[in-house]
Amino acid sequence: MANFKIDHFVFGANTLIEGSNTIKKILNEDLSEINVHETMGTHNRVISLGSSYLEVIALDPKNQNANNNTWFNLSDKIYREKFLKTPKLISFVISSDDLSSSIFFQKEFLVSRNKYKWFFKKPNFEYLNKNNFTNTNLFPSLINWQSVSPLNEMKKSSFSFDSLEITLNKNHNLLYDFLLSLNLKEKIIFNFNDSLNDELLSLELTLKSSMNDKYILIS
Repeated sequence: MANFKIDHFVFGANTLIEGSNTIKKILNEDLSEINVHETMGTHNRVISLGSSYLEVIALDPKNQNANNNTWFNLSDKIYREKFLKTPKLISFVISSDDLSSSIFFQKEFLVSRNKYKWFFKKPNFEYLNKNNFTNTNLFPSLINWQSVSPLNEMKKSSFSFDSLEITLNKNHNLLYDFLLSLNLKEKIIFNFNDSLNDELLSLELTLKSSMNDKYILIS
């Protein structure tokens, strides 16, 4: 039986500077150095959240050979204009020791960055769209680490994951059913609101500070 856990959360932005400054303002802590995903045409900065981490990601303007089908729809100009007018939490990634075929995901592909290697599966956008699931980034991606996870080597922050709230409408019941089937140990709160169109559906991450026990929201 496969083991599933939330690996990391994805905070998207039109530029890495804009996204990083937003998170630094919220958390008042430094992020990692810049990491480059050369084949995907993106770059990111990360921060540890205890059992998972937060990734701030954007297209890399220095990469002229950027993948035109990169992860999280970041190479899609229409998506960026519609959903990334301001930096926001756009998706999350679930790790698994088994990437068996599923109608919900595309075929896995191998990615490497320095000493890290992993298989990655994007959501099956075509299938999701056919089922009226238009904000496809709300559906998680899958990752299978072929090396040690970078989480093990990240500097510890003062924040830890508390919960993830997902606001859905009736078009997204398949996401609800899928996540329940994984038996994730992390706390996920489902908020159904059929009055919202797909563009207003959202993710909200709650973190707890070890410094003062206060809760911080990232959305």
